[in-house]
Amino acid sequence: MSFSMQARAVPATGLPQNFAGVAAVFADTDDELDRLETDLNISKDFSEVHKLCLTAPPGQGSCELPIFGGAIHEDPAGIEAPSVTLEAGEVREAAEFLRTHPFDELWRAAADGVAAHWSLPEPEVRAVFAHHYRRVLDFYERAADSGDAVVKRFLY
Repeated sequence: MSFSMQARAVPATGLPQNFAGVAAVFADTDDELDRLETDLNISKDFSEVHKLCLTAPPGQGSCELPIFGGAIHEDPAGIEAPSVTLEAGEVREAAEFLRTHPFDELWRAAADGVAAHWSLPEPEVRAVFAHHYRRVLDFYERAADSGDAVVKRFLY
């Protein structure tokens, strides 16, 4: 079984307001080959990337936004995982959070907890998460700079 998070920037005026709207945004992504090169995709590690963000000191931006934060849209049929949308202001907030919380700072606070269940040496695990962090930061910076909103879906 595979699980992943996919995020896509959309014009702020086109932000879906329900699960069906989110599904429509991703209607062209039936498989790996259909993803836009501007999409953010994190397979299996996205909840650990979220834990990494949660290690930021309290009161210093919304650590929830980059991965799980935003307005939740439940599948009315109860089949698919919930989807999440972020308005343009929340996208800017997520980008600012990532800019002001460098990877090294977050890793120092989270390394023991995040790397604990991996069977790889810590430097290799760190490299995986540094790569994820750079991709998340790049995605949110591009979306924020364009004034875009973000739509996220979780595939289980």
